[in-house]
Amino acid sequence: MIYTIDYLIDTIDFITLSSAIFTFTVGMFLSIFLTIYISIKNRKIKEELINKVADCAPPVFRERSINSMRNVAHNWLIGTMFPSIWFMYPILRFLCSLSNIEIITWRKKVKILLGNTYSICILSLNLSFTGLIYLVIRTFVIPY
Repeated sequence: MIYTIDYLIDTIDFITLSSAIFTFTVGMFLSIFLTIYISIKNRKIKEELINKVADCAPPVFRERSINSMRNVAHNWLIGTMFPSIWFMYPILRFLCSLSNIEIITWRKKVKILLGNTYSICILSLNLSFTGLIYLVIRTFVIPY
């Protein structure tokens, strides 16, 4: 059986698009399950964690951080991870006028505060966003 170049290109195109969709879907499900697990595990100390993370925040951003953890974030745990989410750094740095040292110090304090939970949170958030970026690049940037 002889395959043409067009057939091979279409096959490769289908495989890469399928892998992008698979990566995004698996990443989102893992992210959701890990977030639910961590939320249930820490539900008894939720308010204590929110207050401690807010106390670690720079004084300029302290009130906003409490607001984001309690009201804005769909899940309070994602709100506690604000200084560690990669796309939040430019927002905190330039829109909220926090210095690099303040953000790094806040991130380190949150890491110490959350302990082992911190690694699971970072994994959970990065899985979903990596899958989304891969899907967007595969679909819109390199469509063919």
